[in-house]
Amino acid sequence: MALLKKFEEGYQQSASGASESDDEEDDGGDDLVERFQDMDLESASAANVWSKLTPAEREKFLKLMENPSTGLAQQLLASEELENERREPWWDVPSVEQEVLPKHRYGTKPEPIRVPADMVKPIGNGPMLFCNMCALCIAYAFTSRHLSVSPLSSLKPDDIDLEEARSIISQLVPFLTDPKSATVYSNVSGIVTDIWSRFKPDQINSALFALLLRDTVNLLRPLPITALPSESESPSISRDTFDTSSHPHLNSILVLSDLSHLFGLRANGTWKPNPTTRKLLFYAAHILSTPSPILLALSGELLATAVSHDVRGKDDAAAANAESSEIAPGWNTHEGPRKAVIEEILQDHKEYPRGGDLADNPITS
Repeated sequence: MALLKKFEEGYQQSASGASESDDEEDDGGDDLVERFQDMDLESASAANVWSKLTPAEREKFLKLMENPSTGLAQQLLASEELENERREPWWDVPSVEQEVLPKHRYGTKPEPIRVPADMVKPIGNGPMLFCNMCALCIAYAFTSRHLSVSPLSSLKPDDIDLEEARSIISQLVPFLTDPKSATVYSNVSGIVTDIWSRFKPDQINSALFALLLRDTVNLLRPLPITALPSESESPSISRDTFDTSSHPHLNSILVLSDLSHLFGLRANGTWKPNPTTRKLLFYAAHILSTPSPILLALSGELLATAVSHDVRGKDDAAAANAESSEIAPGWNTHEGPRKAVIEEILQDHKEYPRGGDLADNPITS
């Protein structure tokens, strides 16, 4: 929104200062002023501002954002309004021990969805979906960082980023929004290879992917310590609803909750379930039923993969001009010992209580 406002202001200034010989451009500038003269840019929505731009102006704005090295783009990106609207991911909020004077604005945690208690039960012989959950976390982290919006459920129906957020998620993890999809990932290598191939050209690099993998570790790794809520803090939780507030897998549930709010939001501002939100609810029940040691081992493998991409990112930066056009090959290097660990845990997962009770399996970090 701030970018659109600054663009409109800069465009007007550019038009007013144009050469007198360019009568057509001057007329365009006058027309732009007329279109916006009755609009209060401080209170106008992004959709309203966008609707006032001509197709040529919209194309210019989009091209401007594709080439951030231009003078006007630098002014837009450095604007105070943009900085005030930016939100760092909610999972990056510094702890009390770390925080001195926060330099960034952070999003708030999403509101958790209600998971029926009877859906949370020991995992049977069906497909294991925790690797799919990894892919969801990667897509979720990228969307949040790409749009500088956190949580995604803070987007309103008239916000132009709403459809963009849905589009990015659907692009990266189509199994979520495709009712007929039967995609089930079996290992981290398969996730990395597939999801990387779904990014648009120049949308991803090794350094950014390493960051997204670390985000996924933070979102997927079971919490070592959780606070038990008092009755006054959770009076609305019924016996029919599974209490996720003190669950070790809370962060994963918040990811699914935020996505559920995003895809269930209607044009009138209300929320209504649909096939995508029902699938997200099923995933939430599955993650609550997954033993914590499985997610802990998976987080370790993701972290190892992130480290390898950190190294690759540094190599890419050092040899930027010689960057290879083949990105995917060579990612099957992490299927060794850690894959064996996960398979061993899977064989014994029925021995663990549902939902990842850590009483007999303490987490070290």
